[in-house]
Amino acid sequence: MAERTKDEDIGHSYSHTTIGKKLEGNAPIDWIFVQAMVRVLHRLGGHPGEPDLARWLKLFEQTLRHDHWVGSPPPLADAYQSRPLADELSLEVARGRTVVLRGFGGVGKTQFAADLVYRSWTEHLVDVVVWVDAADRAAPLAALSKLAGKLGIEADGDEEVLARQVLARLAERGGHRALIVYDGVRNPADLDGLWPLPGDTATVVTTQCRQDALEGHGRIVHTVGVFEPGESLGYLREKLDGEGLEDAARLAEELGHLPLALSLAGAYMKNYALDCPEYLRRFRELRLVDLSPDRDAATLATAWNLAITAADERRPEGAARLLLQFAANLDPHGSPAALFLTEAVRAMLTARRGRATSADDARDGVSNLRLLSLCEDLDGHRTITVHPLLQRSVREDAPAAVCALAGCAADALLERWPTVEGDVGLVEQLRNNTEALRRNADDALWRNGLHRVVFRAGNSLTAQGLPVTALRYWQELVPSAVKHLGAEHADTLTVRHNLAWARHRTGDHAGALDEMRDVWEIRRRVLPAEDLNTLAALHGITVFQQALGNREGAAASLAALVTRYDRRVGADDRDTLNARKDLACMLGELESPAVAVSRLRALVDRYRTVVGVDDPDTLDVELVLAGWLAGTGELDEARSLVDRLIGDYRRVLGADHLTTLQVRYYAADVRRQQGQRRQAGRAMRGLRRELQPLLGAGRPELAELDDEIDGWLAELHLRRRAAAAPARGGTPS
Repeated sequence: MAERTKDEDIGHSYSHTTIGKKLEGNAPIDWIFVQAMVRVLHRLGGHPGEPDLARWLKLFEQTLRHDHWVGSPPPLADAYQSRPLADELSLEVARGRTVVLRGFGGVGKTQFAADLVYRSWTEHLVDVVVWVDAADRAAPLAALSKLAGKLGIEADGDEEVLARQVLARLAERGGHRALIVYDGVRNPADLDGLWPLPGDTATVVTTQCRQDALEGHGRIVHTVGVFEPGESLGYLREKLDGEGLEDAARLAEELGHLPLALSLAGAYMKNYALDCPEYLRRFRELRLVDLSPDRDAATLATAWNLAITAADERRPEGAARLLLQFAANLDPHGSPAALFLTEAVRAMLTARRGRATSADDARDGVSNLRLLSLCEDLDGHRTITVHPLLQRSVREDAPAAVCALAGCAADALLERWPTVEGDVGLVEQLRNNTEALRRNADDALWRNGLHRVVFRAGNSLTAQGLPVTALRYWQELVPSAVKHLGAEHADTLTVRHNLAWARHRTGDHAGALDEMRDVWEIRRRVLPAEDLNTLAALHGITVFQQALGNREGAAASLAALVTRYDRRVGADDRDTLNARKDLACMLGELESPAVAVSRLRALVDRYRTVVGVDDPDTLDVELVLAGWLAGTGELDEARSLVDRLIGDYRRVLGADHLTTLQVRYYAADVRRQQGQRRQAGRAMRGLRRELQPLLGAGRPELAELDDEIDGWLAELHLRRRAAAAPARGGTPS
């Protein structure tokens, strides 16, 4: 075959024709291509080691992406064939039309839509792009809610309302020209109320559904079929650089001119240096066409089976198929590549292959999947994606085997979950994969109780500052817990315990108190005396009572609880320390701020000694102390402490974490209290400037802080005007 430009590390190669198209601007440049070119040029330049892909990724995102992007289309396939319908679709987008692309899986609907996004963006037809993998209603709602922050629409916690507000904003005259893609719609009812209003918004829906509900209302419906014979030959010719094309027409016909099957065949031939006749022979030996009434489905299954078998036969033998079954339960948007290298996965591979499996073996197994186009490697090796159609095929082909690996997937997610959740993007990805695991293999997560990763995912919502989302999470989990485990199982009670705290954090203190009292009554009855879970329920009850105004009763109950904790687990246990912190705050409100300061000073020393100076709980109690110091008028000490905590939180959680940004807000406010209004205002405006790109990148947890900053600056402005009015001879009103 002709020479090709190839990067073995990412398992992707490009024909010279494809490279020429991309460099001449006749085909979109995606991150896979940039990654390959950077690696090749790095090596050709004689540079040792690896190029700085993270820097190139940042440059790529700055160049291609925009603040008004939500979601990402997949990269276009190598040797992608532009088809006549593409030009028609571009015109329809330019006119703000609604288009439905329907057809069998594998005919290229998603690639059509991705090409349309890249075309529309580079040709400046749109300035807002929303890409949604719309397998259910939750995904479009979440995407439109994320866009709300980018458009400056205030979130109220109701995604349905927010989605309608976003669509109304996009319909305003002279506003944004948007392109919304709902990819892979299974049930048209999922889009009820989410179609665009008349205006400049273009919408593309890809689906296998043929229901009448997708038609009418001015929507343009296109049925996407397989390649024309000339397109199939063009694809194979470009993919294979014009070599080994004898019987190419027969091969294309045998594959039903199905684009996805041709892509798999091209990858297989490329990596095994086969010509078309040899691939055709192997395909016929494995063909499943006669076994299925659906010829396209059978053709695709045959091509996949060939590719999976080939990947599985490469060293380390027997790893690739297991890794693909492992990935079949995960998020089609992408899974952290590190999941595939966890001890949980290595142990699974060792047990099922019957031989020791190292991290290098697992890495090589993933590389084999890449080489056969069974997965993609994105974001500089940080993310692995598997086509959702392939995931579904693997789940349906071997349901028992895939389900049996759900526990391994849950273990791997838990293993990779960081103790300190400083990397917001990673934690969101882990949550998304946990949610996908619950959708695909929920029953497997309830064996021997609820898997810990489900609790971790819910608790992370609170840790990341998403209380409303956390409330919905625990509310939806309660019925499943009762169904699988029973109303009085320990894990069911823990789910309800967390639900009570979620109610409290969203302001429903009465509902929280009722929920927690019920949990406490059951725990007191079914658990041993002085069980820590029972004490934890009592702790919650005292906090909720105080929130409802019963300060004296709550403080007395919590003081008694501290004694019980001390007796049960010791004075230095984290539960005891946390109860003492809450008691100090209660007494500060009930008696005087000085009492809180005195108790918290001693408590900070214990946290630093016992829990650790860099533990987030230690930093949190120091921040609480700073607040009470300000309340007693000790502003210099409060400011010094908060300034130091900014550096500590940056180091532990990261500069962009919600808590770090909140501490910076508080530091500016302390300066205002000291009378340093000019410095405080400058610090607060700087904080707001840094917040805007983060909100634009889809960080809904920052919206409330942004509102607080705006209110703070508005109040500061009014104070300045009021202070300046007498000096100008006026009278403040």
